Amino acid sequence: MSKRLFSIWRQQKYCHKICFYKLGGKDMAKYAYRDKDRKNIIYSDEAIEEDRDTAFFCPNHMCNAKLYICAVDGSKSAYFRATKPDFKHIKNCPFGNSSTEFDSNKYEESQFVYEDAINNLLCNTKPSSQKNIPSAHGTGEPSAHPPRTLRQIYSLCKSFFVGNTYAGKEIGSMILDDRSEYRYPKGCFGNKIIEATVDGKLYDDNKKEVYLVSPIKSKKYAFILSFSDKDNYKKIRSEIYDNRDKIIVIAGKWESSGEYNKFTSKVYGKKQVAIIKK
Repeated sequence: MSKRLFSIWRQQKYCHKICFYKLGGKDMAKYAYRDKDRKNIIYSDEAIEEDRDTAFFCPNHMCNAKLYICAVDGSKSAYFRATKPDFKHIKNCPFGNSSTEFDSNKYEESQFVYEDAINNLLCNTKPSSQKNIPSAHGTGEPSAHPPRTLRQIYSLCKSFFVGNTYAGKEIGSMILDDRSEYRYPKGCFGNKIIEATVDGKLYDDNKKEVYLVSPIKSKKYAFILSFSDKDNYKKIRSEIYDNRDKIIVIAGKWESSGEYNKFTSKVYGKKQVAIIKK
């Protein structure tokens, strides 16, 4: 057995003992950092031959979780996971739950058009470029399709480093979060996903508005979710209120509200909102 094959076998054997992958499982990451300052990034497919006892650092700078490389059922799909009980993810760490589980094999990257995908979340009409890919003849199973739902696109964004690209689009240009804040020195405009939280006043029933802040750590920008439909407003307001201690992900077409560092978007339905829970 070659040195490489032995290393892979040893790593996979070890991970079978401590990392049991389940559908809907938690805390899987495709990348981590070698250093506490988060300057030296490492991708899971690069770490497969690393020492099995090497601890890496969570991509979330506020989280002190120590991650270890694991493989899924002997496949090449390696991932990082916090396996030590003394070094788990902090509460609401986006890398500590299933929100970051993105299996590239299930999606057709070449068919993904970011602007069209976001526009599809803002209305009820599916753009033509986001059509289904026909099923393989005789298999009875659907072929891979591009990421479509907000959760799928959010998982995509969280699974990769913000400097990476997917379908030619840089991850950091799709999402505003703690990692990508440096890309938005003047604010958040156009079709963007925001990773947000509640801070202070949450809603105004007279204006049919919900208020959030993003990124979560700095709370630099304020965001107004504006509703024209009363029923939609009530449902989404209640959902956010009931989960106000969670991470709230919004897809919007953002523009200035006229106030400094405050932006607004119309919200037409639940497709634009995702609550990230454990």
